[in-house]
Parts: sequence; C-alpha cells; structure tokens
Amino acid sequence: MSTNASTGLARRTVRGSLYSLSASGITVTLGFARSILLARLLAPEHFGTVALALFFIGLVTRLRALGLDNAFLHQQHPDESFLRTYFTGRVALDVVAFGLLLAGTPLLGRAYPHVPDLPRVLPALIGFTFLSNLSIVQEMFLRKNLAFGRLAVIDVVASLTMTFIAPYLAWRGWGVWALVAEQGSGLSARFLLSWGLFRSWSPRLGWDRAWARWLWNYGRSVWVAANLSYLLDTFDDFWVGTVLGKTPLGYYNRSYEFARYTRRVFASPLVSVFGPVFARLQDDRRRLSQAYYRTAHLILRTSFLIAGTAALVMPEFIHYVIGDKWQPMLWTFRLMLVYAVLDPLFMLTSSLFFVTGRPQVPRRAAVVRTLFFIPAVIVAAATWGILGVALAADLMLVIGFWAMYRPLKATVDFSTSRLVAWPLLAFAVAFGVGLGVEQASAVTSWTLAALKSALFMGLFTLLLLARERDDYAKGWAFLWHLWRRQQDQP
Repeated sequence: MSTNASTGLARRTVRGSLYSLSASGITVTLGFARSILLARLLAPEHFGTVALALFFIGLVTRLRALGLDNAFLHQQHPDESFLRTYFTGRVALDVVAFGLLLAGTPLLGRAYPHVPDLPRVLPALIGFTFLSNLSIVQEMFLRKNLAFGRLAVIDVVASLTMTFIAPYLAWRGWGVWALVAEQGSGLSARFLLSWGLFRSWSPRLGWDRAWARWLWNYGRSVWVAANLSYLLDTFDDFWVGTVLGKTPLGYYNRSYEFARYTRRVFASPLVSVFGPVFARLQDDRRRLSQAYYRTAHLILRTSFLIAGTAALVMPEFIHYVIGDKWQPMLWTFRLMLVYAVLDPLFMLTSSLFFVTGRPQVPRRAAVVRTLFFIPAVIVAAATWGILGVALAADLMLVIGFWAMYRPLKATVDFSTSRLVAWPLLAFAVAFGVGLGVEQASAVTSWTLAALKSALFMGLFTLLLLARERDDYAKGWAFLWHLWRRQQDQP
C-alpha cells in the first residue's frame, strides 16, 4: 500500500470513527432515555413478550443469513454479476425464512399459552424485520465505501423516530404494542433513508453460478459461527421465558439490555469503522496489529469504566428513575459486569477474523461456547434463577475468548499483559472501594450514587494514568496528527 493510500485510509478511519462515535453518543443517549420512559410506563411482562418474539425472528434471520454480508465486505472489487447474485440470494432467503415463520406462528401461540400476545405481535415484527434486512443491503454499500457520515445520519434519524413514537404510545396505554412500534418505527426510518436519500446501488435480480458457489464456500463457515453466536446471545432469553416465565424474562432482558450499553456506546461504532479497515490491512501484519491493538485498548478501558460506574449507581437508578418494581434485576445486572466488559472485545476480535478471511476461528469458538452455555443455562436457571443465567453468560464469554486466543496471537502482534492486566487490577481496586462505600451506607440517595461513581472513576483513571500515561499521550498525538492532516487537505 502506498504512502498516500495509507494516509488517506488513516484519515478516513479517524473521520469515520468520529462520525460513528458522535452518532453513537446521540443514539445511546436517546435510547437510554427511551428505555427509562418505557420501563416506567410498561410492565416487565410486556418486555418479556417482545423479547420472546424477537428471539424467534432473530433465529430465522440468522438461519437464512449464510454469511453473505461478511462475504460482501471481504470481496474487494465486486462486479455487477456478484452484486446481483448477492442481492437475489438475500431476498430469496428472506422470503422463504419469514414465510415459514409466519406459517408457524399459530403453533408458537399454542406452545406459549402463558404469552397470549405472542401470535399477534410476531407477524407485525416479521414485516418490519423484512424491511430491515432490505435496508442492510444498502447500508453494506455505505460501510464498504467508508461512508460513515451517511450511516451516522441513518442511525440518528431512526433513533429520534423511535424515541418520539414508542414512549408516546406507551403513555397512551398501548402496552406491548408500544414496544412493537418502537421496533417498527426505527426500522422503517432506516429503510426510507437507505433506499431513498442514501441509495448507493440500484438493485437488480440476477444469478451467477460461479459467484453463488463462491458465496457459499466463503459463507458456510461464517453461517455456522453466526448462528451459534446468535444462539449463544439469545438462548438465555428463550430458556428464561420458556421455563421461568415472561415476568422473570422481563427482568433478565432489561438487565441484559442495560449491560449491552457498553457495546452500543463504543464497540459497535468502532467495529463498524475498523471492520472494513481490517479487511484493507489484512496483507500488512504490522499495520493490522497496530489497528487491532489501538482499538482493543480503547474499547477495553472504556468498557471497564462504563460498566463499573453503571453497576455502582444501579440501586439509585432503579429506585429513583425506573421504579422499585425493577428491584429484582439489580444483582442480575451486576453479575453481568464480566459480560459487559468482554462482549465488546469479543465482538472486535470476531470481526477481525471474519473480514480477514478466517471465519473458521469464530466458528470453532462458537462451538466451544455452545457446548458449555446451553447446559450451563439449563442447570443454572433451575438452581439460581436469572442470577445463575447471568453467571453462565459471563463464563461463556471467558471460555469463548480463550478459544480464540492462540489464533489471535498468530494473526496480530500485541502484549496480552499490557492490554488486559493493568486495567483489570485498576478496576478491581476502584470497584471494591465503591462497593465498600455502598455497604457502609444505611440509605439510598443521589449523593451516595455521586460519591460511589466519583470514587470509582477517579481511582480507575488515576491508576491507569500512573502506568499508561505515555501510551495515552502517544495515542492522542497520533490521532491529532491525522486530524490536522485531514483538515489541511484542500
């Protein structure tokens, strides 16, 4: 890669990161406000019903995916024949998969008599998800072309639409249908923007056997890993809803959603930027290693900071913001600290393998995780309820990352102790101090919440700076240099 091309890619990466992180900040803020309003206005069983419906929709979506989107990103110079084959295969699989799920909806209604709204909610969500999958086609073009500014606009407009419509309908007494409208309004907004204002390609049906064979050969490993990953992400919801009921599922689902805010704030926007970058750097080990390490370094430390702060202020958040009816989710959320920290790093590492043409690594890791997680959830749910399920989710991610560790070291160069050891120690000390202050206090108050979070963030930051000050200085100098060079371009 030439110097000019390398500099151009670096500038676009920095700019893309800024777009994605800015949009993420807006959408996460809106999503958090929306979650608070909906939690206050709706009952736990409403969230449980929609979570169960989304499990079945997500399952069929994954089963039909065949890794086509990752194959699209991996293909550096797709021609028109490839694009038509990709689009035709995607639409055909959607029609078959969602048609079968729609036909099976009455059977699911009979299988879940304790969730009476399921047969009515499911068809509506199927229709909205079909639109969403069409939107992804155009969004993949934007991502491949590093058009992150347009993707940021789509994210923000969709989030604004959801934040206006869903709480309003919940306030008007729509119940579970307010959550259906939340999904539908956001997905519809994405469809209108991606196929209207920001359309990158005029779709045409077509079929090329050679490209279809290539897509299958590339995608089957991705398909196995993606389906196992989805099962791992959602089997706990399915099992809790099936065995423990829709109300415990509502508590568990909200704990899981709040724990995943770390992913939404930093990991998802950064992975969306660096996935295509990893693909372009796949033949340059030194620069690929630098890109992976810098991104993982930022994601891991930010995950520790956000997850620890959120876990410490959760008692006050429940009492004063979403209501005491959500108290049963407190320690479920806190047990998901490990998940909240490792999930973004696991997502980044899996993306690295997918876009650099090694999908078999996440596939093998997914098999290992599945063999542990499914029996662990079944036993843990019967023994400790949703607390046990949260613990099983933590251990599953630890085991999955261990399964990918050796292939990761063979792909990129980095120091494990430098990446993980010191932030882990800083987190343990700072979180322990915050939890000690909480246990010593007899009352719940916003003053206590502010004290705990200030102590945690201050100690965590100071301990990191004591050891890693030079790393941060170099990182910011590098980003500032790229930003200034970008600004100097005509």
